[in-house]
Amino acid sequence: MDIVIDLQILADTEAYHTLEDNLKKMGFERAENDAGKKLSWRWQTRTEHGALMVLELLADAPDIAGGKVQPLPTEGTISALNIPHSSIVFDLHQVTEIQAELLGGNGIATENIRHASLVSFTCLKSFAFDQRFERKDAHDLVYCIDHAPEGMDAVVESFRKERSGKHGAVVEASLTILRSRFAGDEKTEGYRKDGPISVAKFELGEGDEPEQREARALRQRQVSDLIEQLLARLAREGTA
Repeated sequence: MDIVIDLQILADTEAYHTLEDNLKKMGFERAENDAGKKLSWRWQTRTEHGALMVLELLADAPDIAGGKVQPLPTEGTISALNIPHSSIVFDLHQVTEIQAELLGGNGIATENIRHASLVSFTCLKSFAFDQRFERKDAHDLVYCIDHAPEGMDAVVESFRKERSGKHGAVVEASLTILRSRFAGDEKTEGYRKDGPISVAKFELGEGDEPEQREARALRQRQVSDLIEQLLARLAREGTA
C-alpha cells in the first residue's frame, strides 16, 4: 500500500515519533531490500492469517530531491521515498468508507479513507511506468480507466476538468506519456507499443504458445483502443 505523507510529518519531531510509535504498536518493522539493507520508507508486517502487508511511505520533495526517485534524508528510522508530483493526491482525492478488521485482533472498525482519485492515480501510475517500466504500473492505470464505475463519460469529464485546474501541467504531462506509450502515431500502431504489451504480458503471461500469443495480441489492441478513445474524446471536446 502506497501512502503519501506530508513533509511536515518528517520535519515535526512530535509527529515523526507518533508515526513511528504507531507503526511499531501495530507490529510493523522496517523491510529489507534484496541486499539485506533495512529500508526506512518501506515497513511491513503479517496479518493473523499470514498475509504480508507492506506500507511504502511516499512524499513529494522537489526542493530536497529534485526530480529523482530516492529516499529522503532523515535522522531517525522513518523516511519517505521521493515521488515527483505525488502531492497531487492531497487535492485530487476521494473519500470512501471502509470496514475492516484491525491488526492484532483488535476488532472491526469503520473508517473514512482518503484515496487518490482516478485522475491523480492515473497520473502517478503513468509517471511510474515511464520511469521504471514495471508492467504492473501499466496494468493498474488501464484497469482503473477501463473499470471506472461511472464509465468512460465520467473519466473524460474528470480529465477535462482537472486539465484546466491547479494541476493541469501534471495532468497534461501524464496524457503525453499515455499518448507516447499506448496510442498509435504516424510511425507505429498503438498495440505494438510498450504500454499495451506490458499490460498483456502482466495479465496473460509470456508463454509462446499460439493461443497465448493470440490472446495477448487481442488484449494489446483492446488496451490501445481504450487509451486512444480517451485521448480522442478529450481532443474532440477541445482540451487537447
